[in-house]
Amino acid sequence: MKPEEKAEIILWDWLKTKSNFIEEIYFNRINKINAPIFKINGVQEKPDLIIKINDGFGIKHYAVEVKSSNNSINILKGSKIIDKYLKNYLQGKTKYILEDKEIKLTGFLIATDKSKEGHLFKTESWIDNTSKEGGESKYNAATKYKIIPFKEGSRTFEFIRILWNEYGKTRNDFKDKLDVGIIIGNSEDNFSPHMMVTNFYNKRNRWTQRWWKI
Repeated sequence: MKPEEKAEIILWDWLKTKSNFIEEIYFNRINKINAPIFKINGVQEKPDLIIKINDGFGIKHYAVEVKSSNNSINILKGSKIIDKYLKNYLQGKTKYILEDKEIKLTGFLIATDKSKEGHLFKTESWIDNTSKEGGESKYNAATKYKIIPFKEGSRTFEFIRILWNEYGKTRNDFKDKLDVGIIIGNSEDNFSPHMMVTNFYNKRNRWTQRWWKI
């Protein structure tokens, strides 16, 4: 089994057994676990999974690019969710199909087999966003209002902010405002699945960050 195929199954199992709001997970091809598949029309470049979420505020669909933690370079290349998948989708070059019906995507995410441990890369040290060494933590408000997690893997911390910075260069070029981020476990909640995303807050007409249980 290829490393990324193994990573997909590890992620699928964790999300299926630990998520509160994921109703279904679709693969981009026929798979060994007989999970349902999604199709695309148009440009044939597609992410690995589609997750269907029902959090009580309507059905949402997220595209997920899955990487093996064994290859850090491939994780870093995960930014192609913006350069390829997201832009193709927003430009109308790719349409996503579930059960013979076109769906609307809410966002694009990156995950690895280590997501269930609260980070993306194979080996990481922890950053405590609540630490008050040398005074009040600059992330105190962000953790209080669940914008970011209490603890982040050091490399994941850097990766997600680089990803958001890249997305920030083009996100206002499109009418549709999609979420972009990662899936990781919450160390403060039994490593339950959460998404850490940049999200457009319509009421205030601005972009913000969100740390949501899924």
